[in-house]
Amino acid sequence: MSYDTPAGLAHAGASADGSLQPLGRRLQVADVADAAEWASLMAQAAKPHLTQSFAYGEGKRAKGWTIKRVCLRDGDAVVAFCQVLELRFFGLRVLSRINRGPVFLEAETPAARIRDVYRTIRDVWGRLFGGPLLLAPALEANPAHRNILAGLGFRLRKAAGWQSTRLDLDRTEEAILASFASTFRNRLRAAERSGVTLSVANDGASAEWMIARHAENMRSKGFRAADGLFIRALRAAAPEDYLVFRALLDGEPVAGMSVVRFGQVAEYHTGWFGPDGRKVNAGNFLMWNIVREMKRRGCSRFDVGGLYDAHGYTQFKRGMRGVEFSLAGEWVAF
Repeated sequence: MSYDTPAGLAHAGASADGSLQPLGRRLQVADVADAAEWASLMAQAAKPHLTQSFAYGEGKRAKGWTIKRVCLRDGDAVVAFCQVLELRFFGLRVLSRINRGPVFLEAETPAARIRDVYRTIRDVWGRLFGGPLLLAPALEANPAHRNILAGLGFRLRKAAGWQSTRLDLDRTEEAILASFASTFRNRLRAAERSGVTLSVANDGASAEWMIARHAENMRSKGFRAADGLFIRALRAAAPEDYLVFRALLDGEPVAGMSVVRFGQVAEYHTGWFGPDGRKVNAGNFLMWNIVREMKRRGCSRFDVGGLYDAHGYTQFKRGMRGVEFSLAGEWVAF
């Protein structure tokens, strides 16, 4: 399918500081319908995100969204790809959402290339006749990126964006463990001395156990996150990439975590801790064993699944001493 640029677009826009900057070139946009091709793009990407994975899109489809997957080409070369969530009524698009995308194949993308990609995305999805585009860009939060987005006509809705930390798994286990905070290591050793054992599974019964514990956790703590409908659809799209880790004490589960793999990255997704699990530091035990298992399975990075400044669990995650990053907020175009 081809995507035509609307007529009459300007060739320059005002940046956040009021200066004019070029809007960039229009790239070619092509549909990607094949799951294997999408998986290949995710594997090639330097900094992929869970929200741009094929399985995540299928989870959102189960929640009523129409999923559009495209790649952006400069000639014969794919430079980025993007999963767009579209809300439609009677076939008409009334809202589009891009969450932590587009994803670039390059590790370090020049500003001109970034401008080309986001100009193209705005041309196709950020026009009034197709409903507004809500964008959480996969760009690190810095003035240069904000100026590019503002110059292209995106408007800032929320300054704070996704924040997380990723561990480099292309090191020895000894080097990874040594990089953790001493408090994290001490609690891990205490957990190991307590006799906690590990279960790793990706079967349906284990997934349902984790979904039930996650739902219980949301009810007891009063927060909202991915629900069972979404998680079941995500897992069904890539069952081999959805893993459940359980900490067992005397053969009974006292804590559990789910992990989703996409490309060469694995990300913490949901978790549950029973009273006995907290007493024996099961969180430290599970996180360390997730790192070991996902490294064994060929992952090069592990994402702790988000950091929230007012959340006590964030300090626990920071004890793993990964590389923190913050994305460039929430934007809108129409």
